[in-house]
Amino acid sequence: MLVTACGGSGDPGKADGTRKSAPVTGSANPVPGRADLMAFMKETADSGKGFSLKDATTLGRYIYPGAAEGYVVCFEKEVPDLEAVDLYAVPDKENCPARLGGKAPAPRVPDLSGKQVEESLVEVLVTGYNPKRVKVVEADDPGRVIDPKPAAKWRVCGQKPRAGTVFDASDELRLQAAKKCP
Repeated sequence: MLVTACGGSGDPGKADGTRKSAPVTGSANPVPGRADLMAFMKETADSGKGFSLKDATTLGRYIYPGAAEGYVVCFEKEVPDLEAVDLYAVPDKENCPARLGGKAPAPRVPDLSGKQVEESLVEVLVTGYNPKRVKVVEADDPGRVIDPKPAAKWRVCGQKPRAGTVFDASDELRLQAAKKCP
């Protein structure tokens, strides 16, 4: 599945929800056990309700629905006016925080060098980057943003931030790509 990374409003933190803000808090109900996100999504949809996916921690990570089987639901919050549910999740390798908006260790930016653009986009979404914060640029002209669909099989020649950098949801990730890296 190809994921499209698109441009935002031009103002970081406006339309894509990645602005650094107050910690997530509220009156969400804890979900007992290790509840699979995919099953929760299906159950919610089957009950005729909509849902939104949110990080249960202070990291503000994007919860990528295309990899829902890799997350667990920690909290849920009914949104009765919309007949919907907010599902707060974390990657299945993590424990749920004790409370909504609890702290969690930040992941590191993965090393994408040499990988195909399509594979790299999925990996950064699973890391927690919002697709609106990910740009694919030409390796020969890093100022030129390109559509990732035609470049899906190109290779990542460089990236910013560098591999190993501490993840920050408000950062923009730029993948420098080419058919063949120089």
